[in-house]
Amino acid sequence: MTWQAVVAIVAVFGLAMLLGWFQHRAYRTTVDRVAAQEHRPGVALVSGRAKGVLRGAVAILVVDRGAQRVVRALVMEGASVFARFREAPELVGPVASAADRARSAARRKAVADALDRSRRLSGVVRAGRGR
Repeated sequence: MTWQAVVAIVAVFGLAMLLGWFQHRAYRTTVDRVAAQEHRPGVALVSGRAKGVLRGAVAILVVDRGAQRVVRALVMEGASVFARFREAPELVGPVASAADRARSAARRKAVADALDRSRRLSGVVRAGRGR
């Protein structure tokens, strides 16, 4: 292998790391912004993810625990580090049917993961989980 190939491989890995860092920073900024906007008693912010072969999704849900409703939802879906969070008004509504309202399989999995985390945070665990 020539030195040019080594430099090219290192440059590609460095670029991938930099783009991944930008995506993580965008995620953190979005979560911090939504948490600040939705900070009030009885409301929880939870996130869930779905990994796919080519595409994945991340869902951020603001859940009113008393009313058992999703009051705000944002979803990031895509196959690249350029994907960004977008409001998902179709997910707003009763918690019990939130995953059913998702438009894609990846969103459905991400919403289900977020709701599972919400249940675990509130102390309600699904039967059969062994906990």
